[in-house]
Amino acid sequence: MNERERFRETMTFGTPDRVPYWECAFWQETLERWKREGLPENVDHAEASLCDFFGFDRSFGVYFRQTIPINIDLEPPFRRELLSEEDGIITERGGDGVISRWSPTGHSTRQFVRFPVETRADFHELKPRLQPDSPGRFPLGWLESAKTRQSDGAPVCLRVGGYFGFARSLMGLENLSLAFFDQPTLIEEIFAYRTEYLTQLLETVLQQVQPDFAEFWEDMAYKTAPLVSPSLYRRLALKHYRSITDLLTKYGVNIILLDSDGRIDDLIPIWIDGGVTCVWPLEVAAGMDTLKLRQAYGRNLGLIGGIDKRVLAADQKTIRDEVLRVIPPLVETGGFIPTCDHAVPPDVPFSNYMYYLQLIREICC
Repeated sequence: MNERERFRETMTFGTPDRVPYWECAFWQETLERWKREGLPENVDHAEASLCDFFGFDRSFGVYFRQTIPINIDLEPPFRRELLSEEDGIITERGGDGVISRWSPTGHSTRQFVRFPVETRADFHELKPRLQPDSPGRFPLGWLESAKTRQSDGAPVCLRVGGYFGFARSLMGLENLSLAFFDQPTLIEEIFAYRTEYLTQLLETVLQQVQPDFAEFWEDMAYKTAPLVSPSLYRRLALKHYRSITDLLTKYGVNIILLDSDGRIDDLIPIWIDGGVTCVWPLEVAAGMDTLKLRQAYGRNLGLIGGIDKRVLAADQKTIRDEVLRVIPPLVETGGFIPTCDHAVPPDVPFSNYMYYLQLIREICC
């Protein structure tokens, strides 16, 4: 099988020749450490380079996903603007309209200062950047790029964004959390408009090419629970998920992933009812257990991820025990691709990671 056939067969609980070899992601500092421990210098943070060295199937992982190259976000984006630079800290307005502070050195996390939407008026002012027919949404050669990749045997993803994730990018987590209660009509309006313009945009794409899978991005849970009441979110978002997934299945897209970190147990029933067929990366540190999920949902839910990245920093016995506990029963039941539960951190020795990959190859071949 080629990578496209293998992925589709795996995620529809079919009979692939083997499980796809994927990884979620790597910190840049991880690759830098590994080069001091034996990773060749010419291996960089690009899909082709990592596939060549580690043997991953193409379109693997969260940052190496090959998506149909259309723009579903703000178009045109905001003009990037440097507001200040002091003591090595940059404050700028990004293309997403968010004012943030960050350091250009090391593994820096953005510190958010202000978001573009605080009121209903702000959202209406933003709507011209969310038109489905804006010229910049379809770059030159987008269709040929997608079809060429598929004809070469690699799976192609259609990115459909999300609802909580989209609203959070406009408002910020704190403002969005308050708005669910203080401005529920604004949340309803944002979700409804998101569905309206996405439907028009995605239909234009789906009439011309059939992606191998689609993916929502939400990141709407933390270590112990969702970031919003599941019952409230079900009321506000379920119909919108279903609207988009019905459109996808109408055009033959029946593998629909949803990416969210954190403890998502209470959200999974909403997503399944909304037409989602697979969740990932299943963060073990937040209590996600792939074996329990398989027992609970069977073939109604595909699973990707679920390997505790913290274990890879331990000794080989610990790594082996965890891999053998999780992977064989899930591979046997199908609909599963093992990866770390997020980016491999720099405390993982290169030798440990190569041992981990060897174990996966032995089990999944």
